[in-house]
Amino acid sequence: MTARTGVDIGDLALRVMKCPGRSSLAAVVALLAVVGVACGTTDPAAQERLPPIQTTTPTTTTTTTTVAPGDFLYVVQSGDTLGKIAERFSVTIVAIVERNGLPSADAIQAGQTLEIPEGLPVINDSRTTEP
Repeated sequence: MTARTGVDIGDLALRVMKCPGRSSLAAVVALLAVVGVACGTTDPAAQERLPPIQTTTPTTTTTTTTVAPGDFLYVVQSGDTLGKIAERFSVTIVAIVERNGLPSADAIQAGQTLEIPEGLPVINDSRTTEP
């Protein structure tokens, strides 16, 4: 193997090891220095920084719906109408339409989640009179 300067690396290593008072560690250091030159570590192109590697980080997005205290979330079932839902929860159709921003009372589909506003308390007023 020959360095770009024309010096044979093996020959240089032998010369360094034959010098009196040089340890084998000094020979290895000298050899590595020459190899570094031969491998282009002083070449400006070899010293340029590479651009950062692009990585992809998975992200998860969640949607949170906050329901006012006393309100309910209801999933519309097949055959449901706003009239039936309103009656079930003791609210008006208009209250459900307004709370959910529906364009009309007919704008619901099975599987859709509706926010049901707090209904009116239902009082059972079935008084019986005894003879």
